[in-house]
Amino acid sequence: MKLDIKLVEEKTGKQVRHNAVSVGFDTAPAFSGICILKSDTKTITIEHSETIATSPKDDHFHRADHYGDSLEKFRQVLDKYTGHKIMVIERCFFSMNAEVLIQLAHFGILTYYILRKYFDAYFYYGVSTVRSMIGFKQKRQEEYGTYKAKLYTRDTFHKKGKKKGEIKHKKGEKYKVACKDLVHNYLETDFGLKFETKDEADAFGLALAGLLS
Repeated sequence: MKLDIKLVEEKTGKQVRHNAVSVGFDTAPAFSGICILKSDTKTITIEHSETIATSPKDDHFHRADHYGDSLEKFRQVLDKYTGHKIMVIERCFFSMNAEVLIQLAHFGILTYYILRKYFDAYFYYGVSTVRSMIGFKQKRQEEYGTYKAKLYTRDTFHKKGKKKGEIKHKKGEKYKVACKDLVHNYLETDFGLKFETKDEADAFGLALAGLLS
């Protein structure tokens, strides 16, 4: 799959680095997406995309061992590329679960430590930064994108607490749309891209941000 650099620059408002290889790593204990992009003076080519999965039956250290072994195998793919190489790792963020934050941080630093010597530049970007860099605008995508929110088919009610019995969502009200889904829809509507997994789509966004840095 190839993308026209002029189109990417028009959509993002940024210049694309020519003749470079950028690899995005959407790291996580369960599923980690990886995407390799290569640019010349006219196009960006999606060279490689994959997901590394670990077993939920294993403890954290065994999952980390498996992930590290998979990165060592990934080096065989990486070794095919010469020239300026850029690594972009997703910066983890704290939501509700501190344990998840710790695990995400572990897998991110494993990625850097195992592969750092094979890259010339490194970036550690958060989700919001990447979305902004690649030209995503949530309100625009909600209005003009093809992803449409589902509607509640019946009234739903609060089941616990002080609001128990009160209407939570009315029939015909829209389900809340995850921003991640809108980003993936943006990649499809504006760049014509579809990915096998959400992890690979996120890794593509990171890799593209590397070329725009």
